[in-house]
Amino acid sequence: MDRYLRASAPVPRKGLSSVALESIVVDLPRITVVTPSFNQGNYLEQTIRSVLDQGYPNVEYIICDGGSKDQSVEIINRYADRLAWWVSEKDKGQTDAINKGLGRGTGELFTYINSDDTLEPGSLMAAAEAFRNGHDWVGGWAMFLEPGGGQWPQLPEPYEKRIDWFQCNPISQQGTFWASRLTRELGPFREDMHFAFDYEFWMRMLFLGGVRPHILRRCMGGYRLHDASKTVSQYEKFRVEYKALRAEYWKYLTPEEQRVARARRRRWESEQHRLSGWRAIREGNIPVAREHAREAFRRRRTSFESWRLLYCALRGY
Repeated sequence: MDRYLRASAPVPRKGLSSVALESIVVDLPRITVVTPSFNQGNYLEQTIRSVLDQGYPNVEYIICDGGSKDQSVEIINRYADRLAWWVSEKDKGQTDAINKGLGRGTGELFTYINSDDTLEPGSLMAAAEAFRNGHDWVGGWAMFLEPGGGQWPQLPEPYEKRIDWFQCNPISQQGTFWASRLTRELGPFREDMHFAFDYEFWMRMLFLGGVRPHILRRCMGGYRLHDASKTVSQYEKFRVEYKALRAEYWKYLTPEEQRVARARRRRWESEQHRLSGWRAIREGNIPVAREHAREAFRRRRTSFESWRLLYCALRGY
């Protein structure tokens, strides 16, 4: 099923003439938003509404569905007249779907929002204003949408230095926008990656494109963690791709940056083993506690906490 539909019409504003409204639309950058979707009918409509209900007058919204068998196509059809383009057909996965949508995009700014996530009200306008002020890469912080309806903020990690990007992915994907020229110049998302492809594109913009993100002091999007989400059901695969990605971009660091990055990584790994070791002690699993204690101690021999965990694990309490 392949439908080509008109771009979203500007939302009328009370008290504005058609000429005034047209000048506003021309002055604002067109933003292409792509939603990849597959069997996420429980959340898809909220995602769509979070984009369309913002009233941003120059949005180009594209949905690439992977041939869903649930109610997704029915939901998409309800909003078809407000979409620039949509399709429901078998694809090669999330990355392929996003690239397919962005490949049709004509906006000056690109972003994508998954079919179980949301854009915060006003995020399109905030990104547009930052872009007009000369920022080609814009983001903010995200909100974890709890199953019971609560919200929990996820603030951006420190990223001032290039080595900060080798500790973790510091930029939340939800509500991150970038100039479309960067995709044309640096290439699309890598389809050989299924979990760290956004992180890799951030690294590409930073290390190859020489662009740094401009972080707004506002929430730009929300995300969910549920049994069907990749972050929950396939978390270990994220770790594998993240590790391979850091190794690939390691060569762009100076020797001093590499030294600091190694030290930071050892400290982080030691902390993870330390937490796991204490958890195993509480659960009475002393053999596992000792294994984690040795790994924590091996990475940080001068840490009092490493010594304390090792002592308690070897004593068996």
